[in-house]
Amino acid sequence: MTAPGKLWLPVLLTLASTFPLHAKVISLSLEELIKQAELIVVAKVEKVSSPIDDKRYAEAKVTEVWKGAQTESVEFLASPTWACDVSDAVKGETVVLFLIKSKQSRSYQIAHSGRGRMPQRAVGDRPCADLYEDIRLPDGITNLTSEGNAWIRCVDVPSLKDIVKRQVEKKS
Repeated sequence: MTAPGKLWLPVLLTLASTFPLHAKVISLSLEELIKQAELIVVAKVEKVSSPIDDKRYAEAKVTEVWKGAQTESVEFLASPTWACDVSDAVKGETVVLFLIKSKQSRSYQIAHSGRGRMPQRAVGDRPCADLYEDIRLPDGITNLTSEGNAWIRCVDVPSLKDIVKRQVEKKS
């Protein structure tokens, strides 16, 4: 390296270190999330393990299968695998799960860094699934009010199921 080049290197390194680096999950359409998932189910979480090698696993009883093979129960990784992963599970919750086979654990993993976990709740008399804004929704899906968190939206579960089922049938 020439002498002028040696002078610029410390300047460039100093400038590069002053800019914050941020990891972020890319935005994904609901259609892409459906394509990625090997198994899409509605399930009730029955058990969440204590951490084993810093990993927690959840066992859930499946009440509906929207995509994939029929199954009565499913086990999935309920711990983050990197900084922006929001994978989790809460005993007793009912969730819509978009699952993929995991390369990092013994079971399924929640798709799209945990964004494929959509806890259900009632809004009035309607079932609603909470999902992160990182998941882009198609036009026409009923988006119900989500209180207290700008990152979360609440989507009508029957509308979500209809979109998943139509896409799965279209692929067949």
